[in-house]
Amino acid sequence: MLNSVLAPTTFEGSRPLLVLTALEETWGTSEPLLFLGEWCKRYERRDVWESRNHTTVPFHWDDRNKLRQDYDYLESLHKTLLSSLAESLNQYHGVSFDDRYWQIQLDPWLMSYLGVMFDRWESLRYAFQADDSSTLLSTVWLEENFAAPYSYNEFVQAAAYSDRWNQWVYQRILYAQYLDKLTRIAGQNCPSGEVCLAPRSPQSTRSPLKKLQALFRRLRGSLARSPRVVFLGTTFSPVAFVKLSLRLGQLPYRILALEELLDAKKSPPSASSPPRSRMRLDWIGESDFERFIKSSIIADLPICTVEDYSTIRSQAHCISIRPKVVVTGSSHWDDPLAKTWIAEQTACKTKFVVLEHGGSLPPYKELFDFESSIADVRVSWFRPYHAKHLQLPPPRLVERYGRIFQIRRRLNGARCCSLIANECPSWAHRAHFYPMAHQWSDSFAMVLDLYSRLNPKVRNAFRVKPYPVPQGWNTVQRFSDALGSDVLYKERSLERVYAMSKVIICSYPETTFSEAMASGVPTILVYPEHYYELNPVADPLLSILRSAKIAFNNPVDAAHHLNLIWDCPDEWWFSSETKHARHEFHLQALNLGPGWLSTWAEFLTSECKPDTSHES
Repeated sequence: MLNSVLAPTTFEGSRPLLVLTALEETWGTSEPLLFLGEWCKRYERRDVWESRNHTTVPFHWDDRNKLRQDYDYLESLHKTLLSSLAESLNQYHGVSFDDRYWQIQLDPWLMSYLGVMFDRWESLRYAFQADDSSTLLSTVWLEENFAAPYSYNEFVQAAAYSDRWNQWVYQRILYAQYLDKLTRIAGQNCPSGEVCLAPRSPQSTRSPLKKLQALFRRLRGSLARSPRVVFLGTTFSPVAFVKLSLRLGQLPYRILALEELLDAKKSPPSASSPPRSRMRLDWIGESDFERFIKSSIIADLPICTVEDYSTIRSQAHCISIRPKVVVTGSSHWDDPLAKTWIAEQTACKTKFVVLEHGGSLPPYKELFDFESSIADVRVSWFRPYHAKHLQLPPPRLVERYGRIFQIRRRLNGARCCSLIANECPSWAHRAHFYPMAHQWSDSFAMVLDLYSRLNPKVRNAFRVKPYPVPQGWNTVQRFSDALGSDVLYKERSLERVYAMSKVIICSYPETTFSEAMASGVPTILVYPEHYYELNPVADPLLSILRSAKIAFNNPVDAAHHLNLIWDCPDEWWFSSETKHARHEFHLQALNLGPGWLSTWAEFLTSECKPDTSHES
């Protein structure tokens, strides 16, 4: 339907061509271009787009006041839709679970989906506002081959990085909202066999070694009683995990994949679900955007919550362990079997503890608080500011930066001034108070400005660790072009980079900054604060860090400070004011110390008691 009544492949030179993505087959030949966003302009293809007459639509979330308003609106919409979807899914599957059960199943997909769709909606609204209303826009229309994602991970990979998926989403919105303001021009067909999201089985193929490891874990499990505490996807080091398990009086029982625990004697039935088209959503949208969501969301629901839900639930029932507490660091995000098993366990009153994946100075708001909603306790890095938060030593940091790290640092000589660079995905993949889309470039510009102001001695030691996973902006090549390829670390391990560092420069106030502070290496933070709105609980700590010249919001002062301390950074790092700031950071944002084992064991032991209760 969306590809009907298209104009032939010809262009009118006076009519601006609306370009939605970096797919150059949609760029015409010589027309003036209206790029929907900076994501259209790949750095490696700048010779192409720089030669064209073009303008770029401003990113609507550059207005951070608008972001705050939009976040609050989307959070409210999320709550409303969650209840409606829970009712719809109960009816569709013939079950009767509460909203919490279905939130474990649906989030973070629902949280991300609303942010993604609203961002794409607003980007197009800005484009039509920016254009002269007396002139119709043209756009090249590609044949669609759209499929529902299997799970959250497939959705977010497409939304954050896929040109073709985003092209199709923009076309859906254009068809729903802007047909009277648009001339559609037939483009090339989707390459044969290419689909944006290829549904796949929740069970992946494993190597013989992994199968042997799984067999060992099953054997170990059969020799032990059902553990009181099950750890799913947590980030304790192997040594720390063994210590904690033994302190709890159980064998080390960390589950990497719940498929390992399926009882081989029980064969879960292959359940079939009715057609997705039979699902109904009892919710009335009050705006054009909400009506668009209502028309789309049933078709876009992950397959693991619709067609494959009954089969996955049957598999979950074949897992025989019945713990008192489930602790998860990441499995509640994108492991369909784990999410279903956790939801079933919580329905039977098993305690559910969610670990914050990373942490530092907390953002103004985040994730619509879905982790706090689904958990009995959310273990945080920063001191608590929510009724369900509990600050405990971060699993990924306990016993990490100890004697071995210090020995490695001495052996490496610790000579480098190491810049930890940041990058974010090409497209916004949720509404949050971090840089989105092109906004990472402010941090990049700050780094270049900082470098230009360093004295030769510091410049000679300057090294950049690029963001470990390419996000679509080609920052490695950008740094190489701007500073030379010699400044780029080839080392991928952040811990090893820290061990080579005389001073660490973090360019964003997130987990890497906390890790740097935990390492004990002299560290500064230089970041564009206007893209990192913080929760007010972090303001006092940030003021202390600024006074001690640990945190900077401009590169001029940071460069001046680096030039002053470079010859002997320890004099500054161990000065009374800096030691006080470091102590406050460790107290408020890390809570590390030699007593981590007792702290964790006491908490989990108390959670195993039937009379433990928490505020909701």
